[in-house]
This record gives sequence, structure tokens and C-alpha cells, in this order.
Amino acid sequence: MSSVGVPAATAVPPGQYPPLATVSQTEHSAWILIATALGLAITILSLLARVIIRKFINPPWHLDDTWIVVSTVIDFIQSALVMAASSSGLGNSIDSISPRELPRILQLYYASNILYVLASDLSKASVVLFVRQLLPRGSIGRKFNTALLIAVPVSTLAFLPATALQCDLTQPWNIAGQCPGWFVRWEIQGIVASLIEVAIFFTPVYLTWSLQAKASLKLEVISPFALRLLILIFTGFRLSSFNQSKFASNPTLYEAQYICWTQAELSYSIMAATIPTARKLVLNFITYYNGGGFGNTVANSQSGTRDPSQSYQMKSFKKGSSAQPHSMLGSGHYRATAKAQDRADGIMRDSDSQEMIIKKEVTVDLDYASRP
Repeated sequence: MSSVGVPAATAVPPGQYPPLATVSQTEHSAWILIATALGLAITILSLLARVIIRKFINPPWHLDDTWIVVSTVIDFIQSALVMAASSSGLGNSIDSISPRELPRILQLYYASNILYVLASDLSKASVVLFVRQLLPRGSIGRKFNTALLIAVPVSTLAFLPATALQCDLTQPWNIAGQCPGWFVRWEIQGIVASLIEVAIFFTPVYLTWSLQAKASLKLEVISPFALRLLILIFTGFRLSSFNQSKFASNPTLYEAQYICWTQAELSYSIMAATIPTARKLVLNFITYYNGGGFGNTVANSQSGTRDPSQSYQMKSFKKGSSAQPHSMLGSGHYRATAKAQDRADGIMRDSDSQEMIIKKEVTVDLDYASRP
């Protein structure tokens, strides 16, 4: 059977456009393009979800939200650099790339690696700041959180020069030449980043461990932070996909899988920073009075409205009325203890409940004088 208008079996039929990239034994750039585009789409959708949460569900906007926006912007630029390099030949055999085009491809990939470190560490810092809002001041958890908040930028400042000053310092982007220790840097970076992720997860576990609450409620609080630990799996696949011997002979081709896992890891890191911002989970997490500035009362006061069900009316004293003090501390000095429970469903229950209850102790001084 003859094919009219199709000169070869692999030719594009008339009226159709050729594919953006093809996959063969010497062409893997399509893998990178698909992984990068899919990861970028997920990242943008997660940012939109976070904006909606902060605008309509659980305001106000905090510093951790700003940092995740900056991380997403950097991820967008990083993804654009990777896609531009892949469109020019990154992921294909180095023999199929022209000598004039190769330096540009390597420079784009070199810049994307630097931005990867920045975007990834900003997402970590965003989660640390989010947890910080839920910690009482002066607590051990708050101090541990402060240490993490210092450790993240310190690791960033350590790995940025290690990433930038690689191979030949006159051409640090040229991984196609002599580049000893290139992968060792990324192994160390992956190990340190994984340890920081585990430390971030340890904070909410520590907070919920001693709470007098049901195990199901504790799991509900911890699970959004546990999902972030999936980053460790992406990091493991990224590091295990690197082949040192093949990289030395053909880096642009045999680094394709490594780049795909890198993009997947970065996208999930940014997306996972938004998971714990759901309103109900945040309210369940707060175990001290008005912690973190969240709750119905704070939200209503900032929006200019007040929910009558969440307010209490003060009544004036009448002549002849009396009050039974909790304990007498002196003349005209009383101590009153108020216990209340703030629930996401708005139901008030007694103090015998097994759920977390907000307790506040208030000392009131009264000065009075008899009328003549």
C-alpha cells in the first residue's frame, strides 16, 4: 500500500504540526518538558488555593504566605529556564546539539539549579513560619522553631555558593567538561534538606503528643504535615536516578531523569506548604488562648462584622446583688476563672469533653465605695 503525501513512515501528515518533542534512545527532552509543565501547573493551582483560603476562609495574610508567593514566582522562572533549555536540546544526546547551542543550554540549566535551591528553601521557611504562629511564646517548641528558622537560610547561604562555584570557575555552567564533585554537592544538599524536613515535621508532633485529645484528632492535626514528608521520596528518586559514568560521557542525555525528579520535588515542596492552611485543621491545632491570631473572633473583628453567637453581654450590678468569689486574695480583690471551648462547628460543650479546650484565667481588681 502506497502512502500519498507522506514521503516517509515518520513524516508528519499534511495539515498537522510536528510534536514539540519526541522520545527515542537519544531524545529525552520530552520527559523534562512534561514534568516541568505539569509541576508548574500544580504549583500555580496550589498558590491560587492558598490565596482563596487566606482571602475568604481563614484570613488574614501572614508572612509565611508572602514567602510562598515569592517561592512560586522563583519556581515559575526556574521552570521557564528548564523548558527553554529542554526546547533547545537539554535531555537529548550531546552529539545532536550544535557546539554553538551547547553553552547556552548549559547556562540555562546552571541558572535553574541556583533558583531551585532558593525556591525549595523558601517553601521550607514558609512552613516553619506557619507553625511558628501556632506556638506559645517562650515554649520549647517556639525555641526549636526559631532554631529551624535560622537553619533554613544558613543552609541556603551554604549551598548557593556550592552550586554557583562548581566545575571550572571560569565556566561554572560547563558540566560537559571536567566537573569533579558535581553530584557530591547535590547529595549533601539532599541529605541536609531531608533532615530539615524531618525536623519541621517533629514540631507539630511534639505539640500534639501531650495533648489530652483523641488519637484521631491528633492524627487529623499531624497528617497535613506528614504529607510533606513525601518530599523525602522525591529526593531519594532524584539522587538514585543519577548515573555518574553515563553523566561523564553524555550529561545532557543521561541527566534527563534526574532533572524530572528535581522538578517534581520542587513542585511538591511548594504545594505541600499550602496543605496545612485549611481552616478546621488550624483551629484544632490552637491549644492556647487566641494562639496565632486565628479563630472566629479575630476573623470577624478584622472584617468589621461581629457574630452574636460568639459575643457575651456584660450586665451591670444591681443594688443588693452579690457575687461569690472563687478565692479571696484581699480586700476588694477577686480571682475568676473562665473556661470556654471554641469549635469550628460553633457548638459549645461542657469541660468534660475529650476535645481540646481553650482555658483562660483572669484576675479582676474591683474598687468600690458605699453611697452616702
